[in-house]
Amino acid sequence: MKKIIIIALLFVLSSLYAEDNFYINDNSLKVLHNAGVEINKEQRKNIDLIVKKYMPYVKQLLLEIKDIESKLNNEYKKTDVNLNTIKELIFEKKTKEADFDYIIMSCDLDILELFSNSDIKRIKYYIIFKK
Repeated sequence: MKKIIIIALLFVLSSLYAEDNFYINDNSLKVLHNAGVEINKEQRKNIDLIVKKYMPYVKQLLLEIKDIESKLNNEYKKTDVNLNTIKELIFEKKTKEADFDYIIMSCDLDILELFSNSDIKRIKYYIIFKK
């Protein structure tokens, strides 16, 4: 049951995103507000710090994934397509996407530590019954 709760919370918290200045957008906190969870300035500051900590890794992985996609497109355009190269590029892309997912989940779990058990229960209830 605990795994289900964490997965559901990750879904909600994955909607939290940072702008270029690393502040959480008010729209991203709307889900938490709708769930009845109020975030004070200290929690918001901590969330900003957590997102700022993970953001360089996320940006780097996104650039690497985009580069791999570009290589794949160039390979598809060739008249003599090398299937082994395409296979390697697809495998590399899937590996980078898995790394990206891992970093996002790590960030979400760090953010979850800021909330009390009752807040987590409210979020869980909102995810399951209100959406």
